Amino acid sequence: MSYGHGSAFGWPLWGALLLMIPIAFVVGALTGHTPTWGFLQNPVVLLGSLGVAALGNLWSLVHAEVLKGKPPTLRIDIAANPLSIIVLAVAGLLGALLIGYAFVENFTRR
Repeated sequence: MSYGHGSAFGWPLWGALLLMIPIAFVVGALTGHTPTWGFLQNPVVLLGSLGVAALGNLWSLVHAEVLKGKPPTLRIDIAANPLSIIVLAVAGLLGALLIGYAFVENFTRR
């Protein structure tokens, strides 16, 4: 069932491409060789690309509408697109990892 929220491969492909920046940063940080990409290491770019990938894939998965009647009913449909679900899960895990890393690094006991 398509609601015009994007094709089956549109958002998962763009989401996977957007996730390459945070994945490269996390893998580089874990191995000790962070890439020197200039502005791509900006936290706004890292978390922004995660957010756009997650929200875009969520947009292609979920459709909500209010059905008229007495009482009005909210109907939520979730598409079963495994690629979008995978991109959404990876974006969530990377986001939690990066935000957790930021808290551990910046809020330590002195």
